[in-house]
Amino acid sequence: MVIHRRSTGPRNGLRSAIACGPAVAIAAVLIVVAAPRKYIGAQESVKAVRAVTDSISYNVGEVVRLRVLADGANEGSAGDYFVTIRYAGETKPIVEHVRLAGSSKSAKEGGYREVWRIPADARTGRYEIDLSSTDATSHRQPLKLPNAASFAVHRKLLRIERIELGKTFYTPGDPVSCRVVLRNLTDHPFSGLRVEFSERYWPWIAQSSERAGVEAFPIVAALTIKPGTEVEVRSARAAVAKNVAEPTVQQYAVVVWDEQRKTVHDIAFSPLTFIEPPGENLTKPYPLQYVYPSLDAVNTTAYRQFLPAEMNSGAIQFDRSHTMFAPGDTATVKFTLTNPTDQAWRDLKIRASLRSLGSAGFGERVVAEHVDLAPRAQVSGGAELTLPADGGGIYRANVQVSDSLGEVLAENELQLAANPLPASVLIFCAHQDDEGAHAGIIRAAVENGIPIHLVYFTSGDAGSCDRYYEHSCSPAEALNFGALRMEEARASVGHLGVPRENLYFLGLPDGGLGEIWYRHLLPADPYLSVLLASDHSPYEDAAIPNLPYARQSAVEAAKEFIRKFAPDEIYTGHPDERHVDHRTNNWFVVKALQELRREGLVSDKLRLLVDQVYGPGPQAHAPYHYEKRIFYVSGDAMARAQEAQWYYQSQSGNRALGRIRSLDQLPHQQVHWQIMDWQDHEGWNEKD
Repeated sequence: MVIHRRSTGPRNGLRSAIACGPAVAIAAVLIVVAAPRKYIGAQESVKAVRAVTDSISYNVGEVVRLRVLADGANEGSAGDYFVTIRYAGETKPIVEHVRLAGSSKSAKEGGYREVWRIPADARTGRYEIDLSSTDATSHRQPLKLPNAASFAVHRKLLRIERIELGKTFYTPGDPVSCRVVLRNLTDHPFSGLRVEFSERYWPWIAQSSERAGVEAFPIVAALTIKPGTEVEVRSARAAVAKNVAEPTVQQYAVVVWDEQRKTVHDIAFSPLTFIEPPGENLTKPYPLQYVYPSLDAVNTTAYRQFLPAEMNSGAIQFDRSHTMFAPGDTATVKFTLTNPTDQAWRDLKIRASLRSLGSAGFGERVVAEHVDLAPRAQVSGGAELTLPADGGGIYRANVQVSDSLGEVLAENELQLAANPLPASVLIFCAHQDDEGAHAGIIRAAVENGIPIHLVYFTSGDAGSCDRYYEHSCSPAEALNFGALRMEEARASVGHLGVPRENLYFLGLPDGGLGEIWYRHLLPADPYLSVLLASDHSPYEDAAIPNLPYARQSAVEAAKEFIRKFAPDEIYTGHPDERHVDHRTNNWFVVKALQELRREGLVSDKLRLLVDQVYGPGPQAHAPYHYEKRIFYVSGDAMARAQEAQWYYQSQSGNRALGRIRSLDQLPHQQVHWQIMDWQDHEGWNEKD
């Protein structure tokens, strides 16, 4: 597999050809605006040609419709447009030179035009549209616009159309009734389906309702649905409103399993309901999309007093852009000193010292002396302080200003952190926002000019998708939600200082990595995801467009990133996490490393670190040996990491913004575990 960059309009994308799967490419999902260009063989230029499909994703059997708009000097004079459709990355057309009749003006008036009825056996994934046109008078070909638009094709087999509950407000102990409507979207029957009703949970996090700690009620244990038909199932007592001490928001899930209860055909969630204890007269709880969980949680002062009082000097302000170092580094601490009084300060002495937490200063030096400072005047200064070389830790750079009598006029401190730092870093994440466990090393790499890249296996299309849209997600909505989460990741990690071009998204299905690992080993047999209803990555910005949803493809992708960036350290999720995507993230990377080692392309000395186990699952645990690694993080780096999480507004309404922690409340360590024997124990996790 070869990875290389290409320009895709306003963004930089990534393409690759995989030995185990087809070479593919990605274009814009919805609209591409062409840069001003000369018509081929024409004298006049077009300001913009825009092509847009009437949906971003289509089910097999549906019709793709296209609308073309042209502005500028040739508006209204262009002849017919011709459309060619390709499977992204392939040169052989699937649909070639389809005439889209009418000028740009008539296209504006007439709307969308049919260009392709998708066959039932069409491949899922991304398709690109090339556009050309002929001049109405000369019949020359004045316009060639490759990748004018693109769209995704999915294959949804069965859909939960509606979930209706008996009422909105419940008292503990009330029966919860439900009505569920399901539709078979195929031309063959489904039989033996199990339709379960329970409290909200994701099967790929807990594997089953029992493991999630919720009680699942089988509305139907063996349902048959004929081809193309709709079926309604009901229950007068699918659940009982749980006991709560205060008004609580509740949501329920409907999961449709196959006969063996191994494959999820569809999952959807009920509207929000409220459970209120008898006799309570409190205001209703805020739904999960609100920033603050309750009005009492609104805090208007915490962030204004983010720094402790002893570090909140108005006279001395630090440059806080570089606070992470390696042991033995010489840290240049830059600051400005302002005289906030109405009296002149004369004959000042400015001292700087380095202190460990809870200790007296060491390495003290005089930065300047005999300094005069008029009222409201300001001077800049800097001090070079050498950090201890015997390991990591948290230190305080102290700057003190005193007059000729020794009276301290101003004093302030800046936290510094020191850790052994690698030469380069590669981080693999299951979802957008998982990189928060590695925020310390990310910020340290940025501040010290260390090459760092992040790879996300999934695009997070499931996490809070239904809450974002306030209804269960269709494949098009899941696709759009995944694109949204990718953009949030670019903004969040960008706040830590990593440029967006250093982030790569493979577009595997959120919640589907376990199915891919265990049951879909080869690209010829890809996994059909539940929400995206696709078996190839359908995303515009996928690093490897149309990547098959198969274990071999994911491992090959990980291998190529490791070969490309040759990292000194790799970070992944823990192999024992309960969320199947988190642990499989690790399994893909370890298998890639083991194969690269056999090929002689990586060394046993390559360090592999994983984060904490935040919720160990019931599956067999990894047989590795670990060593604990504590990474010290300065207060300013952790504050920036806290702010970075606020960019994930799609996740439960960004409630983290309603729980701002001050500098003293933030942790100053992140714990990782180095896997000492990743090269051993091959195959331990390859049986479900």
